[in-house]
Amino acid sequence: MNFTFKNPISSRLSAIVGITFVVVLIVMILNIYLNKANISLTRVLSNLSLQINLTQSITKDIFLGNYQNTNDFETLNQKSSDFEEKFNTLYYQDRTYKMFWLDEKYIKKILEQMQEQLQKFNSNVRTYEFARKNLYKNRNFLYSNNEKLLDISDDVVKKMIGAKISQEEINEAGKQRTLSQKIPYQLTLYTIKNQKDAYEEFLKSFEKYNSTILGFYTNPTYKGNKELLKAIKFNYDFWQKYAFNVREIIANHNILSDSLSEINDNGILLTQNLKKLYSIYDKTLSQTEYLFNIFQYIATMIVLFVIFGLIFTTIWTKKQITNFLKYSKNLNENSLINLPIREDTELAQASRNINDFISRIQKTKESSILAKKIGEQIHNDIMEINSDIKEYLDEKKFSQEDREKIRKEIGISEYIAIQSSDELINIAKKLDKLSDSIDKSIDIYTNCLTCKKNSELF
Repeated sequence: MNFTFKNPISSRLSAIVGITFVVVLIVMILNIYLNKANISLTRVLSNLSLQINLTQSITKDIFLGNYQNTNDFETLNQKSSDFEEKFNTLYYQDRTYKMFWLDEKYIKKILEQMQEQLQKFNSNVRTYEFARKNLYKNRNFLYSNNEKLLDISDDVVKKMIGAKISQEEINEAGKQRTLSQKIPYQLTLYTIKNQKDAYEEFLKSFEKYNSTILGFYTNPTYKGNKELLKAIKFNYDFWQKYAFNVREIIANHNILSDSLSEINDNGILLTQNLKKLYSIYDKTLSQTEYLFNIFQYIATMIVLFVIFGLIFTTIWTKKQITNFLKYSKNLNENSLINLPIREDTELAQASRNINDFISRIQKTKESSILAKKIGEQIHNDIMEINSDIKEYLDEKKFSQEDREKIRKEIGISEYIAIQSSDELINIAKKLDKLSDSIDKSIDIYTNCLTCKKNSELF
């Protein structure tokens, strides 16, 4: 069996780890970005929704308050303040449109239009409140003095009857008394209906009463009757105050009507622009969610691809290790067998390293055995030479002194030879131990390498 695949195990595992890391990193970054975007968009949509509701609520409160004689604007002012605060947050602080493919210029254009409309809207609201406060004061004066005007007018009629004034003048004073009842009614009707006919009816009664009391006040024939003159003068003076408040009501009512019209127009424009922005951001939120869903599908496919790649690589690695273990069994027999290697894998590299290691060990064993044989050969040669020298001494006639010297040197040689022989025996034993140790080293090396590969795999 041969090792297959060109890419090393580490390269495959590194690729899988790298792809997994990149995918997870991208998923995390996009998740954080899209979550932040969704939160920001939701916040903007909530802000816009509240502004729409506030605009409608403010307009409703203003128009309903127009039919109520009240001087309390606390709720209205609070709503106006809340609306302005939320708009300023949207206008000055929000930069959500920079996070997406939104048309920044178009959004800024709408916001600038809204800012101008809001300024007009707030100005009209302040004008409305000013007119309402004045109306409250003027109406209260009329409500408190309508009956008094009627009594004063009735007193003038009584004084004329007592003074025996002509019936025509008494009838005129009676009509004036009736006008004192019609004026507040027609004024109230006009301020409610705000119709031209109602105003003309009121104005006709108002001018008639004013001209009548003025005629009584300037008539010289009444100067001779002090009580009648006093009643007419008191009626005239009180009418001036009453008429002033009536004119103030008319003036403030006109201001109020104009401000209501402006509030309605600018309120509609504000609501329309707010709805435009809401539609834009709502569409963006839908697109963001759609993009997020697509990204999730793509990320899921990539993760599945990585998982399948990891499973495939695991199976392949297991096969490689199985083959490697089969080849490594030859090491237990201490045979120098080159493992077949076709491709550049970690296991193939390990096989080459083992083969090199075995080759070096075998050379070491051969060298030690050769040294042992050479040592034995040298010992035998020395012993043979000493034996030949002794025979030669017996045949030749040397002096006793020379014989002793020669025998002494031969003895030294034999002693050295014996020591060398003993050392060679020790060397041989050590070489045997070395051989056993080398065999064990090979087994341990193989087992360690196998364990290491298994641990890296799992």
